[in-house]
Amino acid sequence: MKIILASQSERRKNLLKQIFDNFEIVVPDTEEIMEEMFEPAQIAMLNAEKKAKSAGRKIDNKNCLIISADTVVVVNNRIFGKPSDFNSAFEYLKILSGTIHRVITGCCLFFPAENKIIMDYETSYVKFRHLTDQQIVNFLKKDTFLDKAGGYAVQEIGDEFVEEIRGSYDNVVGLPLGLLKKMLDDFKNLRETEIIDIGFPNSSGVGKYSGKTIFIENATVGDIAWFRVKREKSNFSIAENCGIKKYSNLREDPFCPHFGICGGCTLQNLKYDFQLELKTRYLVETLSRIGKIQTKPDLDPMIASPVERYYRNKMEFAFGLNGGKMVLGLRQRYSPLKKYRGYVNKLDCCPIFADFVNKLFPFFIRYAEQNNLEPYNPFTKKGYIRHLVLRHAKNTGQIMAIIATRSGIHLNLGDFAKSVVNQIPEIVSFWWVENDQLSDVVSFQKKHLIYGRTFIEEKIKGLRFKIYPEAFFQPNTGGAARLYETILSLASTVRHKKILGLFCGSGPIEIFLSRIAEKVIGVDNNPANIQTAIENCRDNGIENCEFFCLSAEEFLKKETVNQNKYDIVVLDPPRSGLTGKAIRRIIDICSESVIYVSCNPATLARDIAIFCANGYQIKRIIPVDMFPHTTHIETCCLLQSS
Repeated sequence: MKIILASQSERRKNLLKQIFDNFEIVVPDTEEIMEEMFEPAQIAMLNAEKKAKSAGRKIDNKNCLIISADTVVVVNNRIFGKPSDFNSAFEYLKILSGTIHRVITGCCLFFPAENKIIMDYETSYVKFRHLTDQQIVNFLKKDTFLDKAGGYAVQEIGDEFVEEIRGSYDNVVGLPLGLLKKMLDDFKNLRETEIIDIGFPNSSGVGKYSGKTIFIENATVGDIAWFRVKREKSNFSIAENCGIKKYSNLREDPFCPHFGICGGCTLQNLKYDFQLELKTRYLVETLSRIGKIQTKPDLDPMIASPVERYYRNKMEFAFGLNGGKMVLGLRQRYSPLKKYRGYVNKLDCCPIFADFVNKLFPFFIRYAEQNNLEPYNPFTKKGYIRHLVLRHAKNTGQIMAIIATRSGIHLNLGDFAKSVVNQIPEIVSFWWVENDQLSDVVSFQKKHLIYGRTFIEEKIKGLRFKIYPEAFFQPNTGGAARLYETILSLASTVRHKKILGLFCGSGPIEIFLSRIAEKVIGVDNNPANIQTAIENCRDNGIENCEFFCLSAEEFLKKETVNQNKYDIVVLDPPRSGLTGKAIRRIIDICSESVIYVSCNPATLARDIAIFCANGYQIKRIIPVDMFPHTTHIETCCLLQSS
C-alpha cells in the first residue's frame, strides 16, 4: 500500500524514513484551528485530521495510507501554533523563556478508500533557559521559524535554549515515532460494526461485536462504522469512532452549521420520521424494563412537533472565550471519551430557536468586551458575565432578553438596552439578573428590570399567557398546543366534573381543562408560578380555576383529611418524578382517573408501575415530540381506577 506524508516539513520527512523507506509527499491546503474551546491535544489532532483529509482530496488513488501530524506548544494555558511573522515569533519565545512548557503533537492516519481514520497525541515537557533578547533575535535571523509551533525547532536551538526535555525527543521535533508505530498497529486491527440503535439519552450509536454491545459516538442507525475500543466494561464497551465505512440511508444533511460541535441537538442528521420511531422504541423499552409495563395496544403513535425548526421559545446561551475572543454559545456536550472542560462552543445562529440570534449576539458580545466583563468559568469559579437568556413568544413575536452576571459590579445597562431595542424593537422586556451560584445554572437570585414590561405574552389556541423571567413555560409553543389538546382530549373521555392539577406551574393545563370542568384546582410550591396562574385566569376571563401555593404532598395530606374527592388528578412533575409519599396520597384520595404528563420515561415507568400495583389500569399512552432533533420525550398517560 502506498504511504503518503501530508507535510512538507523536512524534519518529519527524516523521522518517517525510520519507519518507511518509500513514501510520497502531498502538501495539504489547510489553516490551523487555534480555538480555546478545544483542549490543546484536541487542537493538535484536529489540525492533523484536516491535513490528512486535505491531502486525501488531492489524490486520485484513494487506496493509500496518509500520515499527518500537527504540533502545538502550551505554557500557562496559552496555546501557540506557528507564528505569523517575526514579531509574533519573538513574542512566543519571550514568553517561553525560563519556562517548562508542553509540546503536544497530534498524529492522524487516514485511509480514504474506506474512510478509516484514527488520531492520537503525545506530550513532552521542555524546560527553556532564561533567554536574552539578543539570543532570540539571533535565532530568528535564520528565518526558519514560520513553520514551527512556538517559533522554534529543538534541533536548531539545541542546548543554548533547552535545559531539559522530559518525554519523547521525536515528539518535540514534530513526529513521535513510538506513538506512530503503535497507531499503525492499531490501524491494522480496527474493527467494524453496523449501528443498530441509538443509546438514549446520550445519543451514541449502538452496535454489536462478538456478542458484546458497543457504544460509538457520532454514528447513527444504519451506519457501518470503524471503531477501536477505549473502555471495557463487563457487559458493554465504549469505542472511538474511527470513520464511517458506509453511511446510513436514514441520514440527512443537518440544517444547522454548528451540528456536531454545539452542545444542543444530537439527532439532526437523522430523518425526522425516524427520530420519532427511535423515541417511541426507547419509550416502550423503558416502560417494559423499569415498570414491567407492556404497552400494546395502549400506545398511540407519537404526535409530531408541528415544526422542526425555530420551535424553541427559550434558550440559555453561555458567554465564553474562543481564541481569546468573547463568544456566545452553548457549552460542550459531555463525552465519556473526553475530559469535560465546560468550553463554550461559539454560535452564529440557532435554527431551532430564532433567526434574530445572529443579529442580537454581536450587541451583547461588544458590550461585554467594552466593559471588560470576563466570562464566568464554572471550573475556576472566576469571571463575571454568565448567560444571555432569550425568550421568544412565537405567536406574538415578543422577545425577552435577560443578561445574567455575578453580583459585585454595578452595570449601567439602560442606554445599552435602548440601543438594542432600537435595532430589534420586538424586545419588549429587558432584565439584568445577578446570580452567585457556583454551578453553571441560571438562577434568578436578584432581578432588575432594565427596560419595558416585566413579562412577555404568548397566545395558544385563543388563550393568553404571561411569561415572566423565571417562569416555566413549555419550550415548544406549537408542541405545547398539541400537548394541551391531548390532555384535554383524554380528560373528556372520562368523568371530569372536578379536576386537580399538581405541579401546575403558571396554570396552562388547568386553564385548558377549565373549558370542560366545573371546577379546577391547581397546586404548585412556587409563589411566582401561582401568582402568574391567577393573572392568566383573570386575563382569559376564567372563573372556575383556583390555585394554591403548597407542595403536592402538603396539599394532598389536607385533602385526604378533608376527604375531598376528584374525578381526575393531572400530574406534571419535574424529571425526578413523584415522591413515594405523593403517590400514596394520590391513591388515598381515590381519584377515578389520573393523567400523568412526564418528560422522563424512566421515572414515568417507575411511578405508573406503583399506580398499577394499587388498582389503576393504563388506558392510553400518548407520546408527544416536544424537542425535535434531541433525545427528549414527553408522554401523556391515562390511568383509571379499577
